[in-house]
Amino acid sequence: MTSAVSVRNVTKRFRIPMDRSTTLKYRMTHPISTARYRELLAVDDVSFEVPEGQFLGIIGSNGSGKSTLLKILAGIYRATSGSVALKGAVSPFLELGVGFNPELTARENVLVNGAILGLSRPELQRRMEGILHFAELEKFADQKLKNFSSGMQVRLAFTVAIQADAAILLMDEVLAVGDTRFQAKCFEVFARYKREGKTVVLVTHDLSGVDMHCDRAILLDHGRIVTAGDASDVTATYRRRSGEEAGQDAAESVAGDAGSDMAPSRFGTGAVHFRQVAVEGGTGEGVPHFETGSPLRIHLELEARDPVDDLVVGFSIHRTDGTWLSGTNTQLERKRLPGLGAGERLCLTYSVDRLSLLDGVWRVDAAAVSSSTGATYEWVHRAAHFSVTDVIGRSGMVELGGTWEPAAPAKRHSGDRE
Repeated sequence: MTSAVSVRNVTKRFRIPMDRSTTLKYRMTHPISTARYRELLAVDDVSFEVPEGQFLGIIGSNGSGKSTLLKILAGIYRATSGSVALKGAVSPFLELGVGFNPELTARENVLVNGAILGLSRPELQRRMEGILHFAELEKFADQKLKNFSSGMQVRLAFTVAIQADAAILLMDEVLAVGDTRFQAKCFEVFARYKREGKTVVLVTHDLSGVDMHCDRAILLDHGRIVTAGDASDVTATYRRRSGEEAGQDAAESVAGDAGSDMAPSRFGTGAVHFRQVAVEGGTGEGVPHFETGSPLRIHLELEARDPVDDLVVGFSIHRTDGTWLSGTNTQLERKRLPGLGAGERLCLTYSVDRLSLLDGVWRVDAAAVSSSTGATYEWVHRAAHFSVTDVIGRSGMVELGGTWEPAAPAKRHSGDRE
């Protein structure tokens, strides 16, 4: 298959000034000083091919080099080393609205920016009503752009940009355009591009959009390719890495001072004391990390200070914003615990075969209480933490666990309206 985009060993370095010696005033007043710079390696030896008609997503955290790479493809930046070859006309969607004149009307801006894209005035006049309709700006066509909201301006910019008749489209964060309804219209445009066999390179943070529209994806980190391949596989890797990083951040908070928002706190009579509350079965240190669908165990170890024969042990799981997800205890589960003498210990494990939680950092609160009096022997707030990543990218707090199946259409009744 012929490659529409070929990137070979591309590297881009920037020189970042460390002082003011680059200004004319400073150089005039400090004639013998020398400029100091630090080097920023934004793109580091990147190579990939994009076949004609393929939709490629480029993802990664802020500062990973995504937009720099796209600007190199667009010819805005020149690579420090390496080569880029593009086969066909290119339309960059990098800074939507750049070149718009706030003193001109929407209609006038369409004519000016359309001409920059290579469209003739008669062609733009022919498309004008359709452009204004798509941008939902028919009633504001003759208003100056300076009176538009930011959303109106972006809608107009996107609609003008998609008028370009180019074989290769370079898009930077266009999935963030407009409100939900307008985004749905943008998705229809992407679907049309795929039908027309256009080659698209999309930089975005919207992983669901990558899963939906892209054939392949590339994950960048500090300017280097971490992985490349099928879009769903690459986004799953990114979600997994992001979840592990969230767990590391949580671990650092837990390891902080006693005033940390994630540090444990206790209260109760002290007749029974939690020696350990741990979430086991995950990866990572400090705060274990899990993927949705994996097994999990909550391990609790208690020690009695005083003799007790009415012990109930339980726990609850909360999201770190305080949302209470679920909880249970040995009494609800009809699990009778043995009596403990002073100094005796008890170990319990609660096992989950398949974790249904979705993305987030979660905390475990643990409690030991008296079944007869209701007294709290010990209650531990923020006893343990763990993080979860759903590599599929579902939204919400829990996986429902249902299945999709084809079904026959509902039967029509005689009284139903056509």
